[in-house]
Amino acid sequence: MRAGGPKPAALFSLLFPLLLLTACATPEAEPTPTPKNVIFILVDTLRADHLGAYGYARATSPNVDAFAAGSLLFKDTRSQASCTFPSANSILTSRSPSAFLGQANQALGIPPGIPSLAEILQARGYRTVAVSSSAVVRKTPSRHNPSAGFGRGFDTFLEDCVWKSAACVNQQTFPELRRGDKPLFLYLHYLDPHGPYSPPKAFRRKFATLHPDIDFIRNGDPNPIGEMIYKGGPDPGATPEDLQHLIDLYDAEIAYFDSRFALLLEAVRKAGLFDDSIIVFLSDHGEEFLEHGHIKHCRTVFDSSIRTPLILSIPGVEPRALATPVENLDVVPTLLDYLGIDAGHPFEGKSLRPLIEGADEPAKPGEARQFAMQGTLRSAADGRFKLIHDLAAGTFTLYDLQTDPGEKTDTLATQRRPFFALRKGLTAWLERTEPQAAGESIRQATEAEKKLRALGYLE
Repeated sequence: MRAGGPKPAALFSLLFPLLLLTACATPEAEPTPTPKNVIFILVDTLRADHLGAYGYARATSPNVDAFAAGSLLFKDTRSQASCTFPSANSILTSRSPSAFLGQANQALGIPPGIPSLAEILQARGYRTVAVSSSAVVRKTPSRHNPSAGFGRGFDTFLEDCVWKSAACVNQQTFPELRRGDKPLFLYLHYLDPHGPYSPPKAFRRKFATLHPDIDFIRNGDPNPIGEMIYKGGPDPGATPEDLQHLIDLYDAEIAYFDSRFALLLEAVRKAGLFDDSIIVFLSDHGEEFLEHGHIKHCRTVFDSSIRTPLILSIPGVEPRALATPVENLDVVPTLLDYLGIDAGHPFEGKSLRPLIEGADEPAKPGEARQFAMQGTLRSAADGRFKLIHDLAAGTFTLYDLQTDPGEKTDTLATQRRPFFALRKGLTAWLERTEPQAAGESIRQATEAEKKLRALGYLE
């Protein structure tokens, strides 16, 4: 050591504070991973209240429930229509269902001029793939959708699984689960809960313990009940026990899909896609079992028809459940926000990122946040109250979902403040999305229902 230099003890005393600061410094936080791929899973005709994650007592969905526990679970989501057309159109474009009514020849697809999620992502270099078992969401014509119209923006659109089970959709999907130079947008449309309720043999007796005498009930076919209600057909003689058997088979269809969902997630993980993909799980609509005098779907805006699941797995985002009311319209803006993509045009839905990250303004009492339409019916909901307006009859009904989740009791006479607030919100929504006169809205809605009936999709 040079003469005059500090002694070891003195040197340590000088360095100790610096060493202490270094040891106590907070490690630099790892950057939030940027999502690369999108895996979009739509399960047709799936009611939220028949999933364990949404409080259902039956074990219909252990794998979906486990996925929800590790993801963002939106507890209060509603679709914008109770029929695949136009609900699926609305989901994929973030446009209200009215945008798809009144097309030439009553076409059911996404019309030119309204960009879909697939087109937006394809234009930004994504490999875009669809596997659909739906007879409506198709690239090529089918009996139920002669004009097709859902193929734009997809490099590959596989539709050989029409009306087939989740096993078929998975079989066609697995070869597409591969990493490449391009990010992947994968749209999967499963149909299993859709009627007729015909689960595979191994699942048929999972919940259905009765042995109905009527053939169509045994076969899980609700159509004869629909023919009685909507066509004036003969009373098929179905009993409450028979109706329960249909529900049992519907639940078994969900359980079967759930088992295939587990295999899908396993394949996604094996392909190395899980950790850098946004995974979306949702439905286009629910299903009626005479809760309000209707069967199947495409008839009402009650929650049995429009309250649907929404689960998002986003890389780097902590899982939790959110009770704020949201819409299926919000999915596309949310995806593009997390992908860092500016679509270049406005959407009717909004990004849920502020809500997810805790920066969303809480809803005010009576502030309408969810809207839906089916036929001549329109609805607005604020998380507690829900208003239904029948354009043709000119009537309103109001339900307190907190005390009456089954929407059995009209509270219009006693809950005037929520009524006026929701009516104001509904009127503003109609002015934005259906600026034409009410008579024209009724005409377009009626023509759309006639088209679906002519195609055999409605009774």
